[in-house]
Amino acid sequence: MALTLADKITLARLGLMPLAVASYLFLPIHHCLAFWFCGWICAFAEITDYLDGKVARARGEVSDFGKLADPFCDVIYRMAMFLVFLLPVAGVGYPIMYGEWHGMSVDGTVGFTANYAAFVDVGQPIYLLSTDGEGRWGAGLVPWFPVFLMVIRELIAGALRAMTAARGLVLAARTSGKVKAWFQGVTIITVMAFPAFWFRLEPWHLTYAFWATWACAILSISSIIEYIWVNRVVLGQLAGQPPR
Repeated sequence: MALTLADKITLARLGLMPLAVASYLFLPIHHCLAFWFCGWICAFAEITDYLDGKVARARGEVSDFGKLADPFCDVIYRMAMFLVFLLPVAGVGYPIMYGEWHGMSVDGTVGFTANYAAFVDVGQPIYLLSTDGEGRWGAGLVPWFPVFLMVIRELIAGALRAMTAARGLVLAARTSGKVKAWFQGVTIITVMAFPAFWFRLEPWHLTYAFWATWACAILSISSIIEYIWVNRVVLGQLAGQPPR
């Protein structure tokens, strides 16, 4: 089967995802390079999500492969980004300070400033990044529990689609799922954009990331509940209909 242009645009998200992950983890935090590169790559990935459907409809190339690949690529890309955001950016993370370093500023490198004292109380995972006697701590970007809820939601949705497809049944898509995906994409881009454009790590960045991630989780859980409820008749047929 030859891939259409729309299919290639869809699959491009799978290629952009490891680049975004690598940018977040391995590019330097000085000059906010990790945020800039990761943010732009994620923006391009979100553009592909908008373009693939437009291109498929404009060219009359809507395919069964595209219908399956689009949500699959969306989930892999977005969940990968939220999972990597649990880790400290550039191996440094948002600075958390305890003990004798409390209140000290960052090393003064141009393009990267922050105040350690402002980051003590956060809801994100905190990592001990140095054991050289000074105890340097850094925080991840997002809280872990809403990410866990989003991953579980996608596993449930994927399992339901697979079980119904094996029996020749179709689950109706819901607008809430599109809203959920849109809000996840906006959150991924903005949590990268704020430090990139401010050239600073500020406490409100973590506050925003915390509540935006929780909003994504709430939308995710709400959408799967609606998805199951609306398709309850189709799902009820799973018990009595053998696989084709």
